[in-house]
Amino acid sequence: MSASSPTPTVQAADAYRRMVDSAFDYAIVSCDDAGTILTWSEGARRLFGWTEAEMLGQPMQRLFTAEDVAARIFEQECEAARVHGRANDERWHVRKSGDRFWASGELMCLAAAPGLAPGYVKVVRDRTHQRREDMARRQMAADMEFLARASDELADLDDLQATLDKIAHLAVPGFADWCTVDLLEEGNALRRVAMAHQDRERLARAQELQAQYPPDPRTTGGVWDVLRSGRARLVEELTQDTLQRFVPDPGRQAAVRELGFHSYIMAPLVAHGQPFGILSFATAESGRRYNQDDLALAVDLARRAAVAIENARLLRALRDADRAKDVFMATLAHELRNPLAPIWNGLSIIKRVSGDRSRVEQVSGMIERQVAQLSRLVDDLLDVSRIAANKLELRRERTSLVRVINAAVEIARPHIEALHHKLSLVFPDEPAEILGDPGRLSQIFSNLLINAAKYTRRGGHIELLVDVQDDEVVVRVRDTGIGIAPDMLGRVFGLFTQVEQSEDRRQGGLGIGLSLVQGLVRLHGGRVEARSAGLDQGSEFSVCLPRLKPGDVPDTVEETEARPPAVATARRILVVDDNLDAASSLADLLVLAGNEVQVAHDGQGAVERTESFRPDVVLLDIGLPDFSGYEAARRIRKLEGVRQPLLIALTGWGQQQDKEDAAEAGFDQHWTKPVDPAHLLALASR
Repeated sequence: MSASSPTPTVQAADAYRRMVDSAFDYAIVSCDDAGTILTWSEGARRLFGWTEAEMLGQPMQRLFTAEDVAARIFEQECEAARVHGRANDERWHVRKSGDRFWASGELMCLAAAPGLAPGYVKVVRDRTHQRREDMARRQMAADMEFLARASDELADLDDLQATLDKIAHLAVPGFADWCTVDLLEEGNALRRVAMAHQDRERLARAQELQAQYPPDPRTTGGVWDVLRSGRARLVEELTQDTLQRFVPDPGRQAAVRELGFHSYIMAPLVAHGQPFGILSFATAESGRRYNQDDLALAVDLARRAAVAIENARLLRALRDADRAKDVFMATLAHELRNPLAPIWNGLSIIKRVSGDRSRVEQVSGMIERQVAQLSRLVDDLLDVSRIAANKLELRRERTSLVRVINAAVEIARPHIEALHHKLSLVFPDEPAEILGDPGRLSQIFSNLLINAAKYTRRGGHIELLVDVQDDEVVVRVRDTGIGIAPDMLGRVFGLFTQVEQSEDRRQGGLGIGLSLVQGLVRLHGGRVEARSAGLDQGSEFSVCLPRLKPGDVPDTVEETEARPPAVATARRILVVDDNLDAASSLADLLVLAGNEVQVAHDGQGAVERTESFRPDVVLLDIGLPDFSGYEAARRIRKLEGVRQPLLIALTGWGQQQDKEDAAEAGFDQHWTKPVDPAHLLALASR
């Protein structure tokens, strides 16, 4: 053997090292008798994250959690290995990153031998995934039957108290010895509404103690902390120290000790993101000790219980609203059919008299009026929704009420003249000015005038009077109509309220007009009142608005009306809408105006046509079949080598959040359907 050849011992050591390092799934670490690391395998580097250079000479305790180090777990393993030759365990270990992982380990004792010091070899394998699967299976097996039964039984209940009692009894005795339900009431009071225990005498005693020692909102760590934080709390063992910390009141401490509580869980009942009660579980005579798995189960049950309680609470209100809903839906169908019928008829007429220009223009005018009526109906519904959500914004400016009322009269005039009513207007000599939104003010008075016309028999008299007082302007709208019954006066401004419910419903309406009037008046800082001497005695609606006196605000105000549209010029326009009729009719309209138009019906088509057609304007619907108009806008904005078009969202969604979403996606403008064709042609062709 040459002098340069490795000795058999060296060869064996090299082979052993290669074998150890090839065991990628195992961390193999050796240490001396004091626990100082001597070797560190490639598998150890992969599993723990530290390199060999970082770990040689380090203590083995570095691989253990802080609590295991404090409990001297490694030293206990070494002792067991010295006695039995090896020690097996499963526990949490720590990576270099600080993350914990669950591992199975085996520590083998290496006895002293010639040339070798005594020590240990530890083999570790990551079992985190298997542990999670095992825990999930165990928890699923333990919880499935209980939660399924709870859901089934709660789903069948529609009475609130029955629901509360069922919730409390579901957990006893399988999950808890005691279960209680506490709900928040007005005035921030917590009331116990249900309690369950198998022993009726002990249950009665617990109810006495609860009445005598209710939970104090000033205490920390108890039910009030859970209510304030919205987070569940687990008390694994209710020791004397824990009891004194959570329940400082001596009387309540004595009550808890009398009932023998051992372990405790408090889970919040949450609806709409706000805690409204507490579902509590306690063990006593069973001696059971709750753990994190039990806490998860309690939270899940509390979530289901909260849904059941909310459902029971809402059911009565839903039943009360059911009739109003039925009436509203029937009326809505009626109101939609009214304009749809003449539109349908008008289209049939146009087909038959297409050569008679005068007749076509007459029918077209009728269709425009009916479409405008549909638009007003939808606008009123949206306005009511915005007011209810506090999302309707006013554009305030110094406004002459006389000018506003004249505009309202023009809107209402067709309704008044159609029934041959006489309209009288009485204006004051002095200025009647307020700080308000002219468009919304006109909406208020046109609604009142249209209502007066609608509920006044043919040939009646409608009178509008403006009275300027010291601090307010009062506008009264009087009619000689059907009047209002005394029992209706207090409810006439309610949403979906019909002033008269005749069999033929000839007056029509959704019952939202007066509710909308009241909401708009309140937004202007005013009030509206209804008066009537009774049925067939006519009615009077008074709108009182804060008066704006000279000098209260500067006479110059920011211009809020839209500027006249620019003169139309031919443009390349892309129309994107998955509604084929809507897309083709809009395209035809734009082509007739001299524009070059292409059409797409989905988001991908919108992006591709923008890249190939290079439009000046893209009218883009939001609800598309493949991806949304928002996403299409984002992709269009990312196109390279393409002059960016004017992006206009043309959609039926018109809330403020919809406009903000459109702007964020890259739209230049947001239009709500239907758009006035003249307005559309002018803006799209700028």
